[in-house]
Amino acid sequence: MDVIQFLLSLIQTELFEIKFVLGAFFGLCLGLTGVGGGVLLIPMLQIVCDMNPVLAVGTASLISSLVKVTASMSHIRAKNVSWPSACYLFVGALPVSIGVTQAVVYFNEDPLYSSYMNQVINTLIIIVMIGSLIAVLCKYLQQRRGTAAARILVDRQPYSNKKVAVLSGVFCGSILGSTGVGGGVLLLPVLNSVLKVDIKKAIGTSVVLAFFLSMVTALGYLSGGQADVHTAALFTLGSFLGIPIASWLLKSCSSNTIYIFTLNLIVISLLLTLFE
Repeated sequence: MDVIQFLLSLIQTELFEIKFVLGAFFGLCLGLTGVGGGVLLIPMLQIVCDMNPVLAVGTASLISSLVKVTASMSHIRAKNVSWPSACYLFVGALPVSIGVTQAVVYFNEDPLYSSYMNQVINTLIIIVMIGSLIAVLCKYLQQRRGTAAARILVDRQPYSNKKVAVLSGVFCGSILGSTGVGGGVLLLPVLNSVLKVDIKKAIGTSVVLAFFLSMVTALGYLSGGQADVHTAALFTLGSFLGIPIASWLLKSCSSNTIYIFTLNLIVISLLLTLFE
């Protein structure tokens, strides 16, 4: 299928306009809050696109990887990547992410286990959403109190324990492979709080790692027929409209406003997933 035929097929995709608009909304929220794949995309894909949890995770992973291409390149050019930390995390995350992805696809294809597997994945997504909500709420309350804990230190020395870094990668890879959740929710806190990476490099490293791991996860789901390429393309194209708008809005938004918006966004996504 050449590019022109693919673009024509996108126009003929069911709910073409709605998927594009949702992609723009996703890009807007991603640019404002950093909330992405498992927290925001999956509820949209399940409710609007009528996808089961496994297909939604595969499609969300594909969207996340495509959206992070330009951001990853920007951080690499700006030298905002801690390559030693990235390598150790990647070593731990890669095999687990591949293994978990293949296991999910395998059991989802079996009629005896398909329903059970979708229930397990949906439960994991809900748990991750609750964890994300608690983490953001704690940061918001700390900032409101003005405590030292609210301030992310920028002068930390990178943590040199390679075993901890690899094990952290194992944990992140297992969650990302099963739920599609990546950078902002898991990798960034691990890099900054556990491995003591400078916040700017932690952000850049989390984006680059999330790109590679999301792509690996997406390819795993795609090979098992559990990723909708056309929907992913429409969401990605729409996100390119929303992200610049978010950048413009950030100039006039306070930190408290962003935190409140993020909290409301996660709560709505959680409720939609619970009552879907």
